[in-house]
Amino acid sequence: MMLEIEDVHLSFSRLKVLDALSCQLCRGDFVAVMGANGAGKSTLFDVIAGKILPDQGRVALGGEDITGWSELQRAPLIGRLFQNTRLASVDALTVRENLSLASLKDRLATLAHGVRSFPEHIIDRMLRPLNLRLEQLLDTPMGLLSGGQRQIVSFIMATLVPPRILLLDEPTAALDPRSTIALLDFAKAFVQEHKIPTLMITHDREIARYIGNKVWMLEEGKIRH
Repeated sequence: MMLEIEDVHLSFSRLKVLDALSCQLCRGDFVAVMGANGAGKSTLFDVIAGKILPDQGRVALGGEDITGWSELQRAPLIGRLFQNTRLASVDALTVRENLSLASLKDRLATLAHGVRSFPEHIIDRMLRPLNLRLEQLLDTPMGLLSGGQRQIVSFIMATLVPPRILLLDEPTAALDPRSTIALLDFAKAFVQEHKIPTLMITHDREIARYIGNKVWMLEEGKIRH
């Protein structure tokens, strides 16, 4: 198992959000996570990413217990994409600079070094096949891109250094239909090629059926398969 969550409990001010939650994620799984607003879907992601530590329980990644690890310690192992398209990149930096920074995720280096070592292969392997003109926007500030363009660039940033696990937190919620299809097709192909276990929060049953090989329904702090 790549991800194991065992008997996780978490409460906020006596409100139980996760209740003896246990689940497992295997290599190559693409799981759609569904549930009502406030069911704890993003909180579950926060526990996996280390943003919040559980009151009780265990989180293991690749067989290693990471329950007590901080978010910073887990960052090299976990890729996360948020609903808010501005959380994963720097508006004032160009697309090229943002991608360069992402390519340095697992090592210490300066931005200048990153730009000099820009991964040119992503132009033909990732950007051009999308047919969204992103390869023509490398020197454009991220803040000038549309929401769909930003989200796809952010997905590429999250996976340039392949993570052990990928968390997609409603990544299509703010996107137009064309950008939604482009992102989902790109994400699905990437996950299938690299066998990266992936969780994606969505409220759309059609998207859940299209993208995932499993669906987890979060109810009353537990996962119903």
